Amino acid sequence: MSKNESRPGDMRKQARVEVSGTVRVVDRQEDRDIGQLVNISQDGLMLLMTQPILDSTILQLSLEFTGVDGERTAMHVGVESLWCNKGSDENQYWAGFYIIDISEQDRARIKSLLD
Repeated sequence: MSKNESRPGDMRKQARVEVSGTVRVVDRQEDRDIGQLVNISQDGLMLLMTQPILDSTILQLSLEFTGVDGERTAMHVGVESLWCNKGSDENQYWAGFYIIDISEQDRARIKSLLD
């Protein structure tokens, strides 16, 4: 993962980390893959999704990371969708989410990624 600071005119107030590799994102209520994590900050995240999502949709997500040792770990977050834009591919959508529920342990994991 690489750190990416906010740019002038960017609505984000927090630094974010761009994800290298694939972080699978699962909708825990539907038990289905909904996309891949693109970047994450203390307050939000961006996903590359296969289906569009309406603004203000609430989801419970599992972000499934694979460590350098091959071990899989999950981070659980409750999010609210803020925006969704169609990608260049017909089957891709970029979507931004605000984190509304996260454990202190997972919040500390995000913070360690940003430091």
